Parts: sequence; structure tokens; C-alpha cells
Amino acid sequence: MPGNLLENVQVKLPLIERIWHVDGSLELDPPRSAADAFDRLSPLLEASGTTFEIDGDTLTYTKENPAAQDKLATFTRGTLQLVEQSGRSKLFYKLSSPALLMCFLAPLLFLGFAQAMILINDLEKPATEARADAAEEDEQEDEVKPLHPLDVFLGAPAPEKPEDKKEEEEDEDKGHSPTPAYVFAALFAALYVVGRILEPWLVRRHFSKALSGNPEFSDAKNTQHTGAQHPS
Repeated sequence: MPGNLLENVQVKLPLIERIWHVDGSLELDPPRSAADAFDRLSPLLEASGTTFEIDGDTLTYTKENPAAQDKLATFTRGTLQLVEQSGRSKLFYKLSSPALLMCFLAPLLFLGFAQAMILINDLEKPATEARADAAEEDEQEDEVKPLHPLDVFLGAPAPEKPEDKKEEEEDEDKGHSPTPAYVFAALFAALYVVGRILEPWLVRRHFSKALSGNPEFSDAKNTQHTGAQHPS
């Protein structure tokens, strides 16, 4: 029994990690050594707030408060590994994004707010109905009586209904609307879906361009002045 439970946990954890983790691989053509590949990727890593460490064929990095223009700003932690085999080289990467995790959890939070508002409305319903009944009785008591003919003859103004009080009571009876919470939940859900599809595609594109010697990254490598730190 404990063995089966452990296997289930091991199966479920990767599924949960996929919420905010991105795994992928990229074949290098022509093949490159780990040192050459990481050197070409350095413009992506030599950014403010980024620290990285290279251990043979593996590079790990972390980012703290990355700038908006940082191409890897969404993925604040990552591991890159260059595998060479049979004359071919392949880059494997695993990246994590707290931003994706927050966008995934935010809809659940706002849905919880919506359900709380519905529950509060249900709890307040008896009191609301009692107020409505009392207001109806008051309305009947406060019905505007017609002026006496003598008052009309003398030009007395007609009495006005207490509309302001009635409007305030109607606003109170509306309760707490869960609609704004549903709107925010839908917005964050849309952000997560778009980010989960777009960001992995973008990071793969950035890796591919850097490894192929794209001038955009070559120029950045020659002119960049940042606070990146890595062991010598």
C-alpha cells in the first residue's frame, strides 16, 4: 500500500509542476560544445539581477526582480544542460515561472471571493426580506394624502414622496454582487492560458536565435554592461 501511494505521488507531482514549469529541448545544428553553447547564451543571462553557475555541461540561473526588457523575465529560475552524443548536441532546459503560478492561482482566489459573497447574500436574505416588508409597510403609511381643497385654493405646494429613503433601501437590498470577482477570475485565467502557450514558444525562440549566432544577440553580447555574477 505505501508503495502504491508513493508511485501515485511521483506521477501526480510532474503534472502539478507543469502548471508553472516549462521543459523542452533544442537540437543544435551544427553541433556545439557546452562551453560554446553557454557562451552564445550569455546575453540572455548577463542581465541585471541574474546570477548563474556553470558546472561542466549544466548551467543553472536565478533572477531577482528582472527588468521588463529581460527576455527571460517570466522564468526566474532555470537549468540548462548540453548533451553531446554520436556527433550531435542537444540543449535540454527546465524553467520555472512564479508569474504563471500566480496567474493560475488568482482565478481560484477570485472564485472563492465570489462564493463568499453568494454565501453572505444567502445569510443576509432573511434580514433583507424583513427590511423589504417593513419598507412596504412604511410606504403604505407614508402615502401622500391629497391636499384639502382649501389648501389647494390657497396655493399650497403638493407634498413630496420620500424618494431618497426608498432608493437607499433598494441599494441595501441589492446585496453583494459576485460579478466583479467572476470578471477578475476570467481575466487571470485568460492571462494564464495565453502565457502558458506564448512564453514557452518565446523562450525557445530566444534560445534558438542565440545559439544560431543571431546578430541581435551578438551585438548585445559585445555592448552589454550589466551586474551579472558568475563564478570564474
